[in-house]
Amino acid sequence: MNPKPLSSPSTYTQGHSAAVVASHASRTVENSAAFLLPHLQPHFTIVDLGCGPGTITRGFCPHVPNGSVIGIDAAGSVIEMARSGAPESEYPNLSFRVGDITSRLPCDDNSVDVVYTSQVLFHIPAPVRVIKEALRVLKPGGMLAMRETDTLIYHPANAGTEAFTATMAKAVSSPGAQGIGSGRRIHLWAQEAGFERPKMQVRAGATCHPAPDESKWWANIQVERLQGEIGRKWVGELQLVSQDEIDAMIAGLKTWGDSPEAWYVALQGEVICWK
Repeated sequence: MNPKPLSSPSTYTQGHSAAVVASHASRTVENSAAFLLPHLQPHFTIVDLGCGPGTITRGFCPHVPNGSVIGIDAAGSVIEMARSGAPESEYPNLSFRVGDITSRLPCDDNSVDVVYTSQVLFHIPAPVRVIKEALRVLKPGGMLAMRETDTLIYHPANAGTEAFTATMAKAVSSPGAQGIGSGRRIHLWAQEAGFERPKMQVRAGATCHPAPDESKWWANIQVERLQGEIGRKWVGELQLVSQDEIDAMIAGLKTWGDSPEAWYVALQGEVICWK
């Protein structure tokens, strides 16, 4: 690894409030990278792009005991959180750094075994550029593994959950990002970047939060988002909705979370590309 200067962060719109970080911290290697784990070797170097609080990143460490894991994220506060949750005494092969993944990656050509992204590329206006950088830094035979959001489902739906899902989609894509629906396209972006279709594994996975406990937890996370930074941004800076509409979304999410039939699913595209 050869550190190089990194430029300013990109068009991420969800902020880094406690509620947002809590939802990100629920992601683990087991629930977000199981499709990749069978392909790992003990000596591999893994780079996690847009690593957030590092819960997935540090989960890779036992799978590459003779290798190394590097997490990169644009938010310095989140990187500090990632570092505090992964002391060197427990994770000697792990490091984190602040950087803009939409710029040149801080890696030499042909130096990395695995580049991994989870819920990152759909926040970016030009994901093909990021994928081209992954192709550059990967060793021959190396892997780009991507897990990106495609579809969000709240069942039983109500007016509040429907409005929340629709507004979330608008907010994510408002700065020109690819947005929700990206999971079905990531293998196409990879082909555009230079990966070959016969050297891809194209699959799908899902995140599920059913009643009773998980649905209530997930509803509360979304309510906290709407009562905090994200709600203020939707009403103020982005002017997507009114405060009354935010209040209606909160009521709908609470109703959904308390339903004994509550079932939330996020469908994810899961793709591995070999160089």
